[in-house]
Amino acid sequence: MKKSLLALAIALVTGDAAYAQSSLIIYGAFDGGVRYQTNQDAAGHTKLTLSSIGTYNANRIGFKGVEDLGGGLNAHFNLESGFNTGTGALDNSAKLFNRVALVGLGSQWGSLDLGRQYTAVFKTIGGYDPFNYKYTNIIPLTGGASAGIRYDNDLQYTGTFGPITARAEWALGEQTGSARNSSAQGVGVSYFNGSINVGAAYALRKPNVAAAGASANFQENRTWTLGGAYTFGPARIAGGYQRENQDLVSGSTQQRNAWFGGSYDFSPAFAVTAAYYDTKVDNISNTGTNGKRQLLIAGTTYALSKRTNLYADIDYARFRDGLALPVGAAGLPAGNFLAGGSSQLGLASAAGQSHQTGVSVGINHLF
Repeated sequence: MKKSLLALAIALVTGDAAYAQSSLIIYGAFDGGVRYQTNQDAAGHTKLTLSSIGTYNANRIGFKGVEDLGGGLNAHFNLESGFNTGTGALDNSAKLFNRVALVGLGSQWGSLDLGRQYTAVFKTIGGYDPFNYKYTNIIPLTGGASAGIRYDNDLQYTGTFGPITARAEWALGEQTGSARNSSAQGVGVSYFNGSINVGAAYALRKPNVAAAGASANFQENRTWTLGGAYTFGPARIAGGYQRENQDLVSGSTQQRNAWFGGSYDFSPAFAVTAAYYDTKVDNISNTGTNGKRQLLIAGTTYALSKRTNLYADIDYARFRDGLALPVGAAGLPAGNFLAGGSSQLGLASAAGQSHQTGVSVGINHLF
């Protein structure tokens, strides 16, 4: 009798006994470390920091739920938020679930998800990033192009058929008068057979490139990428290319990233990864910054367990031409993917500096 009452109570709390096939997972990553970086200002001063949103792996806490609807159909959701290691604060001031907030249906034919989520371009590049999306605040391609990370109001289909994964999405702009303004469309395809991973993706956006306070002016942004990775034994090599073109009110701006690198697992616990990333910006309108950034980064990890590892990296960035100007000096309009976002992209160095060196050490725990 007591067991029956307990089962009834659980059913009332969870909703109904018919949802016995539902599951809820709480997960996350906690990254704590110290970073030292040179040439932080025009005087060449250094900076030592602990507070971050995750140096090696982005901090997050998330919730995933899946309900079996029968007949191979399921309903699912994912909510994920980021936070700052040093302060405990959210890593942004506007969104509680800034990393992911989606709900969808899935079956053997794929998954249809609605909400804020990672883009087709981002998911495709993940297959051939040498660092597998680690050190995202240092490496330009993972935090770079505006078509590369997440979309709000996104309807996205993902289907995996044998070694091939296909993605298609449409992020609604929600602008009065035109369904295209502020919207984004993207497609991507990847092939993975265990040792070979190749992929390509394309995205078309129409963001507002008008200066702050001016009337909205929506112009096209086009991004494409391709690349591949090959794993043989304990080694992996990976490389890729990404190009983005943003039309402006007058002229256009182009940014391209090319990268190549590799990793080697000396043991199940100890691994080393190194890569080179080359970023170039060209402003055809000659109204903004032109220049180049070259980044060389090497990192190592030592696993204390399946969930906890120690990490360390050293990185060297060299800046040329206009990218050595201070952040904000580009003169590009608000809303452009290079305006005001240069510090986030990691494209602009401190005033008057042509290079920066960084060293990081820390611990990352998954839960």
